Amino acid sequence: MMKARSQAQKRAARRGRPRKNVPFREPNGRSSRAEEPIDKLAMAMRAKMLGVSEERARDPRAGSFLGYLAMLGRSDGLSGTQHEAALRFKDLRDEYLKAIKAPNAVVDNQSSGRPRDVVTDDYIRWCANATARYAAARRAIQEAQDSTRSENLWAALDLVVVQEQPIFNLIGATRTLCNALALHFKR
Repeated sequence: MMKARSQAQKRAARRGRPRKNVPFREPNGRSSRAEEPIDKLAMAMRAKMLGVSEERARDPRAGSFLGYLAMLGRSDGLSGTQHEAALRFKDLRDEYLKAIKAPNAVVDNQSSGRPRDVVTDDYIRWCANATARYAAARRAIQEAQDSTRSENLWAALDLVVVQEQPIFNLIGATRTLCNALALHFKR
């Protein structure tokens, strides 16, 4: 504990019930009575599946294949800009699916472009904007596909970025795809 500087801080430091020193706590701060953390088995299995240490398996990025590739770094996986471009495309795709009112769209009630029963002018403008941005991103992917005939960027987009399937044969195509998306989003 830090040493209190003033008389009021000293009194405040002595107030309340003393906090017990326990090995670990629940997410809400309450001391846990369990012998092991709840997520210990999940983290051990994630570490075993990905071939990383348990400490690295606790990284939130390890929960998805794109995050795992970002954790590997630039030499074996994705660089930071490539990872950001892939995540940005996923957000753009979600907005597009909301704009066309697709049944598999991820709808959160906080966004400004959520599907509503009442259609306003702002909503129509948002839908047109989301659709145009998604079409522009797809054009950028097609231009990259035209210049890179040896790799299937559309398969990498669908399987690795959208569905997040761990297909290691498509890492090169995923890098090329993410480079094209990063250049597109930079413009």
